[in-house]
Amino acid sequence: MPINVTIFSDFVCPFCFVGSGIIDRLRKDFDIRDTWLPHELHPETPPEGRPLDDLVDRFDLDQVIMTCNQRGEPYGIRFARAEMLFNSRLALEAAEFARDAGLYHDFHGRMFRAGFTEGRNIGDMEVILDVALRTGLDREPLKAALADHRYADRVADGSRKAKEAGVTALPTFIVEGQPRVTGAVDESVLRQALEAARRKV
Repeated sequence: MPINVTIFSDFVCPFCFVGSGIIDRLRKDFDIRDTWLPHELHPETPPEGRPLDDLVDRFDLDQVIMTCNQRGEPYGIRFARAEMLFNSRLALEAAEFARDAGLYHDFHGRMFRAGFTEGRNIGDMEVILDVALRTGLDREPLKAALADHRYADRVADGSRKAKEAGVTALPTFIVEGQPRVTGAVDESVLRQALEAARRKV
């Protein structure tokens, strides 16, 4: 039987990107049914984004990027030098559209790469539509859904569930029947949780 794993995540969270690589790697050894739920890390970010220098010291930021690249390298994940933090709300709404179309995981990975590897503004409608097109989604129906904010309630529901679950950091992995795993974790920690869950299945 599959092991249910719920992950609270956001497209502006670098360790969520790394976490997606870890889950993909572990999928080779475990029958994982992973459900990624949206939870905005910085909902206050304006549509045009804001300089990361406003949030963290440049030296600290360079260290974070170096750490992210070290963590991501085993999974083929690369982080470009970041200058801006962008608003993720529209991208999260688009991911829900992709979920309904059965293309969530592909879109999810491409959106992470667009933001972190390519350094694109994932809050920009045209960037989102380009990622969607490369995923195989229909451009015009998605554009209409985003213009109407048809999936805004679902994104808000993800944040509500995160609050109810006591989520305080991203990513948060909830492996059924196991203590939650939070933040920039090593693959070995998630592997142990999955092994414990598999013994109970």
